[in-house]
Amino acid sequence: MKTPDFPKEIKRGSVSVTIYKTPSKGYPLYVLAYYQDDRRKREYNADYQILLKRANEFLDDLIAARPVEAGALNSGERSEFMRAKAIVAKINQPLDIVARHYVEAVKILGNDLVIEAAREYAKRHPAKLPPVKVADLVTEFLDEKKKQGRSERHLETLKSHCKRSGDVVCMNIGSVTAADVDLFLDSLEIGARTRDNIVNSINTLFEYAKRKRYLPSDHDELSRVARLDNDHDGPIEIYTPEEMKALLAAADESLLPFIAIGGFAGLRSSEIQRLDWQDVKFDSDCIIVQKGKVKQRGKSRRVVPMLPNLKNWLKSFAQTNGPIWPHSKPYLYEALSTVAIGAKVAWKNNALRHSFVSYRVAQIKNIPQVAYESGNSPQIIDSNYRELVTEPDAKKWFAICPA
Repeated sequence: MKTPDFPKEIKRGSVSVTIYKTPSKGYPLYVLAYYQDDRRKREYNADYQILLKRANEFLDDLIAARPVEAGALNSGERSEFMRAKAIVAKINQPLDIVARHYVEAVKILGNDLVIEAAREYAKRHPAKLPPVKVADLVTEFLDEKKKQGRSERHLETLKSHCKRSGDVVCMNIGSVTAADVDLFLDSLEIGARTRDNIVNSINTLFEYAKRKRYLPSDHDELSRVARLDNDHDGPIEIYTPEEMKALLAAADESLLPFIAIGGFAGLRSSEIQRLDWQDVKFDSDCIIVQKGKVKQRGKSRRVVPMLPNLKNWLKSFAQTNGPIWPHSKPYLYEALSTVAIGAKVAWKNNALRHSFVSYRVAQIKNIPQVAYESGNSPQIIDSNYRELVTEPDAKKWFAICPA
């Protein structure tokens, strides 16, 4: 572009302004000079094009008799303002609030990703979720489980747990909060384990609702419902040999190894869930609880004897590799609850492990050995498990074998 001659006068009708070139310390500098209210005024800028644009805006304002004092909008700014007002009118919000929200969103995202974030949010939270009553959802949910060929015991458990919630929580599934679920559970006056089992069933119901898009995909109200940590040792409750036989008879092939290992080897629930068939050594009659699969972090592995009756239970289900329990943790406790109902035996918290330790102490009368096998301390074994059962009871317990 050809550099204009200076001073450059720009006229518009009867008014004019002049741009001067006044270099300062070797750097370019331009001055816009004009008269306003009979007083000469100046504006400075190192960029000629910016000052030229300002000169044209100033002339537009003078001709239209608009104010040009400091703080007043020039013609370009007024155009921006009017465009912004037209856009904001579509959502019926004040312009300053929209601007403030946008700036806050950019600050939160750390970059200008507001539109992308809005699209992602809209995908996860559809604007119009279908209003489905909890009771209607339960009916639909149970119908699907039945079509999937789930066992009668499994269906009865889900029906027992979910139908009660649907009868009590009379609202749309999208309106149910953790407080609503807690209030329903508190009204049942049930034990901690049964409470957890019902929560697991309700969680399965909510997962179904998310899959059917009755709830947002990241709906997490159930995560705020309090649960019992099933891996903690609670009060010492044990099963009788007759109750153990009933549980084993009611268990299906996916759950039976879990019950057998818990009752006849004393592994914790969490340890069995992480156990692989590779760790079950039939040739050396032991189960290896690998380092990292024990409850206390950093403990070394331990070798648990596979007693003859446990070996008889497991050999029919043995695999080369793969998890002993092949399903999720929530479904595990749902399945255990179902088995307990089928066996007509009350499910007792951590009672498989408690039973093993109690009967094993009575059987071998060697507390340090039992402490090693169960991954516990001799002091705990001595104070909590000594003389809970008799030696004849222990003989019956470890004689329980498949028919």
